[in-house]
Amino acid sequence: MNVRIAAVSVVSAALVAAGATAAVAAPAPAPSITLKANHTSVKLGDVVTFTGKTAGLKEGGKVTLQVKSGATWKSLPVTAKVNHSAYKLTDKFQKKGVQVLRVKDGATVSKGVSVTVR
Repeated sequence: MNVRIAAVSVVSAALVAAGATAAVAAPAPAPSITLKANHTSVKLGDVVTFTGKTAGLKEGGKVTLQVKSGATWKSLPVTAKVNHSAYKLTDKFQKKGVQVLRVKDGATVSKGVSVTVR
């Protein structure tokens, strides 16, 4: 009887160890957003189309276009839904100069892109 108990204990320990290693998965990659502008230099009032891809963001989630103002980022009333890990949005520029823009979804932000408005 003691041999049987020992055998069951060894098999149980092996199953628990195998299950524990199988349950440990690689961490999910951090969410990310890319951003591209179809024009980097435009005339005042021209429309620029922004596109990008997302990874790790919720399908149907909303990305918001932001513009850099001094040291802070201000959200513009321009949003798009994530569809098949991609998005597309447009904005018309009403202020001359170099505008630095990015998109944001929660805590995830893209790198900034510059658009020169003449």
